[in-house]
Order: sequence, then C-alpha cells, then structure tokens
Amino acid sequence: MGLGKAMVFGAFAIFPGMFLSLMAYVLIGAPKEQWGGMEDIGMYLACYGPFFSCIAIGFWLGVRDAEPMELE
Repeated sequence: MGLGKAMVFGAFAIFPGMFLSLMAYVLIGAPKEQWGGMEDIGMYLACYGPFFSCIAIGFWLGVRDAEPMELE
C-alpha cells in the first residue's frame, strides 16, 4: 500500500509542480533564446527545481507512515 500511495501522491504532485515552474519561468522574464550550457544554471533551477521538488515531496508524503490515531 505504501509504494502505490506514494506513486499516486507523486503523480498528483505534478500539477502544482507544473504551475510553480510556469510561474518561475514567467517571473524570470521568459527569455526567448534557447537554453545553453551550464551558464544558464539559474534557468534550470527555476524551472526544474519546483517541478521535481513537488514530485519528491508528494512521493515522501505517500511513503511516510501515518501514525495510528487513538480514539478516546
């Protein structure tokens, strides 16, 4: 159950990741030129960082064990 839930959470985390990446791309000015080598590291971090971070956080939320709730 844990791995399946983690994969579903990671899959659903793609949508906020795409939104955050698009917002970062627009905020840095949406340059028209083609991406180059390592001199464009800021562009890579701004666009790929939020996307893969959201997927990783979603996967982590799915993998972690939920503590059992104690009813009183």
